[in-house]
Amino acid sequence: MITLTYDPQDSALATRLAQDLKAQGFPISDALAPGKDNLLVAFASPASNNNKAVQEVIAQAYDNSQHVVVVNAQPAPTPKFINHLKAFDFINGYPLPALVDQLKVMASPEAGLPLKVLTPKARVKNRGVGLWLTIVVLIAFIWGIVLVGFFHQQAPVAEFNTVDTEVAVTVASIVQKNLPHSTEEAINFPATVQAVPTAQRPILIQTATALLAPRPTKSGFSYGDVDGP
Repeated sequence: MITLTYDPQDSALATRLAQDLKAQGFPISDALAPGKDNLLVAFASPASNNNKAVQEVIAQAYDNSQHVVVVNAQPAPTPKFINHLKAFDFINGYPLPALVDQLKVMASPEAGLPLKVLTPKARVKNRGVGLWLTIVVLIAFIWGIVLVGFFHQQAPVAEFNTVDTEVAVTVASIVQKNLPHSTEEAINFPATVQAVPTAQRPILIQTATALLAPRPTKSGFSYGDVDGP
């Protein structure tokens, strides 16, 4: 089903085009019906562009996920809603065959969905969704303040400490395993550092540096646990 939307000033061209499309086998409807199989032929002209009813029908077609075909009836800038679409120039000619081919493509089952356009209805819907999300987030925030301020809800510190302790023990065991414990291991330590995961390298290097730093003793200085000659 094809619907033509236009201003009365473009009615002469619209009447002729509707008759020719009927002759080509296209059913014509006076009102835009829902359904993705229905197509809209929108006229672009100074009068149609300023006709609120025409623009509302174009927006309705987009809200229905229906394809729109633009017919330039008079010289005028193409409206925002349809300026991304291919327009058929009926000002300087009468390209009926090209228009018919385009309509057949759009009416076929293989035709994809039309490009989404931010119509007034879509804007209202988006604002409504955004408002509800804001309300939900605000309620969650206020409820969190109530739990902390009045019911003294706190994070599970003991559980966090247990997890942190387990992580620390795991890291310490890995570092201890890779620390040099002999002169030979100390010589090969740079290769050991490159072999361990990147995240462990700073800890391993700092630990080894701390262990090998000279510490004062009664007889002099001690240089860690690495065996010397």
